[in-house]
Amino acid sequence: MKIPNEVLLTGRRATEFVEGIEIIDDLRWIEPIKKWVLHCSLYSDEIESAVINSYTEWYILIDDDYPRGNIGFYPSKQNSLTQTFPHQMYNYEGNNDYPWRSGLLCLDSNVTTLGRLVPNEEPHQEEVRLSWHIIRAIEWLIAASKSKLTSQDELFELIDFPEFSSLKIGFSEDSRSFAFWNSIGVKYGIATFSALHSGIFLVREFKKLNGLCLRNTEWGYQSSQAKNDNRIIGSWILLKEIPHLKPWQAPLTWSELTEICDSQKIELGSILRQIKKRQKCKGKLVHILLIGFPIKEKLNEEYTEIFWKGIEIPLLIDNSLNPKTAKLDINSSNKNEKKVTINSRSKVRWMHSFNWSKNAVMSRGMLPKTISDSRILLIGAGALGSSVGELLVRAGVEKLGIVDHDNLEMGNLTRHTLLLTEIGNNKAEALAKRLNKTSLHSKVKSYPGTLKYNLENNFEQLIKYNVILDCTGEDEVLIQLQQHQWSDTKRFISISLGFAGRRLFLFSNNGSYFHYSLFRKCVNSWLAEESTQFNETPLPREGLGCWHPLFPARADDVWILAATAIKKFESIYGERESSTFSVYEQENSDGNFKGINLIHNEVFNE
Repeated sequence: MKIPNEVLLTGRRATEFVEGIEIIDDLRWIEPIKKWVLHCSLYSDEIESAVINSYTEWYILIDDDYPRGNIGFYPSKQNSLTQTFPHQMYNYEGNNDYPWRSGLLCLDSNVTTLGRLVPNEEPHQEEVRLSWHIIRAIEWLIAASKSKLTSQDELFELIDFPEFSSLKIGFSEDSRSFAFWNSIGVKYGIATFSALHSGIFLVREFKKLNGLCLRNTEWGYQSSQAKNDNRIIGSWILLKEIPHLKPWQAPLTWSELTEICDSQKIELGSILRQIKKRQKCKGKLVHILLIGFPIKEKLNEEYTEIFWKGIEIPLLIDNSLNPKTAKLDINSSNKNEKKVTINSRSKVRWMHSFNWSKNAVMSRGMLPKTISDSRILLIGAGALGSSVGELLVRAGVEKLGIVDHDNLEMGNLTRHTLLLTEIGNNKAEALAKRLNKTSLHSKVKSYPGTLKYNLENNFEQLIKYNVILDCTGEDEVLIQLQQHQWSDTKRFISISLGFAGRRLFLFSNNGSYFHYSLFRKCVNSWLAEESTQFNETPLPREGLGCWHPLFPARADDVWILAATAIKKFESIYGERESSTFSVYEQENSDGNFKGINLIHNEVFNE
């Protein structure tokens, strides 16, 4: 039998000085879950016994590396909570092998309504950490019994749905679409989905029962590949409020979901009957029902968007339920329709659901809207161009065009974002394909061929871009950008690297053409200096025979300067009427990298 170490025993002994806990069974190791388990009862005279018994039994699960690791409080299957409260996981019966339910308490320091008896900041010393959790658990019970687990100014927390389906669903909703849903009277109908991967679906359309499209969800190119004929058909119902049983418990069974719908004056059975009669599935799976409801940012704020929770619902195709169980009858009145019933005691197979709108997905970090909403034409998909393109798309730029005539070679991979699998492919096409896979919302197009070719043959498409971003550093390209007169004003940006990637040159101007002459005037002295400084430095080559010198720079030099260029974009976008020229330089001292410095910045008022 495994024996607790002295560190854990120190924490356990300290609990004897905590008022409000009685140990029922001392620490024992449960091998299948690799946890120490302490069976106890928690009590307090402050608990409102009409809501929660003053004495309740609990199992405390402790990681073996205490005082590090997790400490979890689970209600016992006997003499404890059976409801689910805010700041608690769904509290159902749980695993039959263990004597505790699933309703893990959230005692984190971010539960701001706790902290009356012990500080919110969690200690990590062995003498006090376990006791801190016990005191927080008692405080949680007191607050739950008095409906004070949440404060009105805290962030809204979605109810914990018991997700028995392995399927995932992604939708796109925001405040603008919330206004749309509030403006229409239709509250249920047909939905279509496309598969992103096996088991992961994207919501594509919301339709009326008669097939008229109400709302089309627009995704990026990669995510929109599924043609209409390959889409999966399901259904949707929009509720008035979050489906829950008090205090804060998601419906587990169809009976509970029906009860909640009834309370909102929504006849679930009648709606499902209508949906089944209208669906024209043509042999496709019809197994996703979306339940929508309004949510908000903070508890004391108004609703701001719709959340869609998916349900895996094979019963709309066929079922063979136990006739002895209670049923929610949705039999069709049409005798030609297959008889369908819902076992009201069966569990609702809630799916993992995510709001994958651009703002939600990019909440970890996105470029300002003025940049992310731009349509950017990237000229040059080499080492620098591929890095800049990757950073732009991952930071929220949706509409990117890529011009390049070159094919990917093995040597390019030392500092390119493309892979071995793309060797021999056109860089523009391969990079567009890669970038469309990096985001649900990417709409990256490729324009194979030179800039000259594309200006002559694809001008009607190129003119749609409002930012022309050169990453070639080639005079020929820049001269073409000067010679070509665009019909509207665009932001021109040219990015190039100095010798060995030690400097970054960044020039920008607004107008109907690129100011090549001004650019050359700015950069000539810097290039002359580098030419003198590195005149005797041998350049690398690739292969034997007739060869051309290669530009020396490591991937880390290229990528850090590409990131620097993206940083500079933010100030460039603020200078709407000016031309700018900036030089950044790597700083090293005694062999140590110290950073990237802006060593020259010039603004030309026009």
